[in-house]
Amino acid sequence: MTRCKLTFHEAGSCVHPQHVVLRDWKFSKLRFPAMFAVLEHPTRGVVLYDTGYSEHFCQETERWPGRLYGIVTPVELPPQASALAHLARRGIGADDVRAIICSHFHADHVSALADFPKARFLCLPDAWRAVCGLRGLRGVLKGFLPGLIPHDFESRFTPLDPSATRPLPSECAPFTEGLDLFGDESVYGVPLPGHAAGQLGLFVPGDERSTLLVADACWTSRSYREQIMPSQVTRLLFDDYGVYGHTLARLSELAERSPQIQIVPSHCDEVLSRLVT
Repeated sequence: MTRCKLTFHEAGSCVHPQHVVLRDWKFSKLRFPAMFAVLEHPTRGVVLYDTGYSEHFCQETERWPGRLYGIVTPVELPPQASALAHLARRGIGADDVRAIICSHFHADHVSALADFPKARFLCLPDAWRAVCGLRGLRGVLKGFLPGLIPHDFESRFTPLDPSATRPLPSECAPFTEGLDLFGDESVYGVPLPGHAAGQLGLFVPGDERSTLLVADACWTSRSYREQIMPSQVTRLLFDDYGVYGHTLARLSELAERSPQIQIVPSHCDEVLSRLVT
C-alpha cells in the first residue's frame, strides 16, 4: 500500500469567545490556529489540504463588507507564517504544489489558493456550488470572501465524484465509505457534512498510526470527546446545524472505537500544538 508523508503547519490564527464554540457561557477568548497539511506522495508530488490564512485575507478584510469578517474573527498572521513561507523553508516552491484539496471554502481554509499557480483544486462539487455565486454581505455571512478565489479557478478545478466511493478501512467505522483520491489507497476523502456544504475530511493511513483530518466538523477535540455542540449563533454560518450534530456524534464514536486513529480538527490548539512544525 502506498504511503504519504504527512506534516502539519499553522498559517495564522484567530480568536473566538469560548461560549461560541463550546456553548458553556464562558466568554474568555480562545485561540484557534489555522492548520494546513502537506501530503508528500511518492508519485503525485506535493499536495496541500487547505492553506490557512495569508496576506490575501488581510487585504480582503481591509474594506467592507470583508472588514466585518476581520472584526468578528480577529486574525493574527505573523511574518513568514503563510503556507507559501512554510513551504519555502522546506525547499518546496509554489510551482511544486501539484494540487490543493479544499475541505470547504471558508476564508480561513482557502486564503492562499492564489499563491500556488500550478495547483489543481480538488473538492466535492457541492462545496464550490454552495459559494460560487455569493457576493458582498451574503458571502461574508457564510464565511466566504470571493476575492480570495484565483481568477482561473474554474479552469483548474477538478470536482471529485461523490458517487465514486469505496469502502474505508474497518478501523474508520462508523465512517464506512470514502473517495480513494489517488487510486492507491494512500489518501481517502471522507464527507463530513453539516458545517459547510460538501465539507471533505481526509483519512491518511499510516504504518504506525492513521490520521483523520476533520476540517471544521468540530473546532476542538473536547467537542467530539464530550459531544459538545457549539452555540446556536453558529447556525448562521453552518450549512445544517442538525447534520453537524450527527457528524460530531460519529466522530465521538470513532474516537471511542478506534483510539489509535489520530483525529485532527483544523483549529484545535490542543492537537496542533503537538503536531505543527
